[in-house]
Amino acid sequence: MNISSLSSNIFQIEINQKLPKIEVNFAQTEQIKQDENVDRFGRKIEYYDHYSGFYGDINTVQKYHTKTHTKEAALDEFIARQTIGILSGYFPNSTFGVSDIKGISEAKEHTATIEDVEYPTFVSGYFMDINYYRYGKIPQEYYLNSYANSNLIDTKFGKAELFLDLADNNDKLGVGTFSSNSQLFRFDSDGNGFVDKNDDYFDKLKIRAYDKDGNEIIKKLSEVVDSIDLKDFIDSKSNAIKKLEARKDNYGTIEGYENALESLKDYNPYSIFKPEVRYESLSQNDLNELSKLADKDGWIDVASLQGIDLAYAKQGVDGNYRLEELSSQFAGNTTNFGAKNVYDPTTKKVSWRDNDKNSYQNQQYTRFINLYNDYMSELKNRDNYMKDLDDEAKLKYQDVKSSVMLSIEREFTSATGLKFSLENLQKVKDSFEQDRTNTANMLKDTDVLTAIRINKNGTFTLKFNSGREINVNELYKDSGKAFDIELNLNAKFMSEIELNQNLDLVVSLAKVKDEITGDIQTKPLKELGVEIIKKLSNNKFILQTNDNRSIIIDQLYTKLNDKEKDQNSNKNQIDDKEKFYPKPLKIWA
Repeated sequence: MNISSLSSNIFQIEINQKLPKIEVNFAQTEQIKQDENVDRFGRKIEYYDHYSGFYGDINTVQKYHTKTHTKEAALDEFIARQTIGILSGYFPNSTFGVSDIKGISEAKEHTATIEDVEYPTFVSGYFMDINYYRYGKIPQEYYLNSYANSNLIDTKFGKAELFLDLADNNDKLGVGTFSSNSQLFRFDSDGNGFVDKNDDYFDKLKIRAYDKDGNEIIKKLSEVVDSIDLKDFIDSKSNAIKKLEARKDNYGTIEGYENALESLKDYNPYSIFKPEVRYESLSQNDLNELSKLADKDGWIDVASLQGIDLAYAKQGVDGNYRLEELSSQFAGNTTNFGAKNVYDPTTKKVSWRDNDKNSYQNQQYTRFINLYNDYMSELKNRDNYMKDLDDEAKLKYQDVKSSVMLSIEREFTSATGLKFSLENLQKVKDSFEQDRTNTANMLKDTDVLTAIRINKNGTFTLKFNSGREINVNELYKDSGKAFDIELNLNAKFMSEIELNQNLDLVVSLAKVKDEITGDIQTKPLKELGVEIIKKLSNNKFILQTNDNRSIIIDQLYTKLNDKEKDQNSNKNQIDDKEKFYPKPLKIWA
């Protein structure tokens, strides 16, 4: 069932609806003997059938056709599937107990309150309609440069090949090797444009290289690089257009080519990164232009913004602030929190299903509680499945997850801004129980923006199609690029005492004008000699320095990555015994 197709007045699902039994009917594949099964490096690996139990729960995986695998073999299958899913960007439907997933095994009739609704998981929940959940994004192919399309990563020791090793067995099944460096975009879980120790799976990434004698070297990625700047893989717009023009004849018609060209020109390859590294405050000129679009009552119809992307600062359950991008477009039904209610394909407008004053908070609660129940159900089923294993096996498979669990974790982070953990999952649930309205507003917006009003005191009122209206102090716009610094949104909401006591002057930065060249430079507050920070009533700051200067700035930033440190470390002399060399060629008799 697709939630976007439902009427605004009727929501009826058959009670105790059950999924039809999934019949595994795979094409016969030739069995490969273990001693004949080698990877492309010539290494012998265990036989692995990628299609074994492709759909269904782990019991289907364990019982494949007439053969029954051990529980350990079935869990190995899940690890391999998880590896393939992360690298390729989609997950097939796999679960530790599909019959126990809320929203599939049972659904309630929509009565007076929206909180009784169960959103069906596999359709409008964690998977796309084609049963795949997109896991991480990669920029449009024309914007990928030759380094992104290579399968060798640069390190201070030389070039090396990447692979994902979830089981910490050096990819025994041979499914974790990167086909190209562009797959690294899937590993930037915090969306700041760098793959580093703060990202999921960074400690599971390894490199394979060779010494001068041709011997294989395997190391953790963290042993050879501190971080990888994903912007190094993105090509310029002019080069992207040249690549498209070189394939002009492939588009068949002039119209097809021109449409593709316009789409490419409008595309922003940096949009895959989080807004805190892409957005900047609206300038006075921006505000003046925005004011021109207002009607006599001061309201600006978002349809008149013509593609200008805006965001506002939103406080999360943990008390920290993040940027919430304002959507006026129908975003589809790829996830629970991506479902935008009722979409009319004729008018191309999205409407809210219910118009009572509690509708928004109740729907947000329902979306979250289904996500919570689904995850806890999967966790329970996984623990039950592994309870008979010995302690060594339990330790080995303790991090094995189904695609449903992985998808829920990614959706939780997207909806809340928090890194997934059972503690954070419970924290959001507790917050809902204490204050449903406030918590609903802390999560990702699931209604769409319809109008903006610039108030006389300089604040903004945002109106949504759910009937919500909220006031915010400041709006931000997409810069169209990504920076090596991140907006420190919390600074805007700190007191002067908190700013001067808690702010790290070494990693905190400000954009200032160079007195000689007039260029805008980003400098650490420590380097500027900042001693005291004061706040102004217009959301700006005054930096008072040790040489008696007063610098007025709009924003404070945080340094994401010390590139100079990385570059200096690469200049250090590397011993020949530590260097990486090209893979030795096999000489066949």
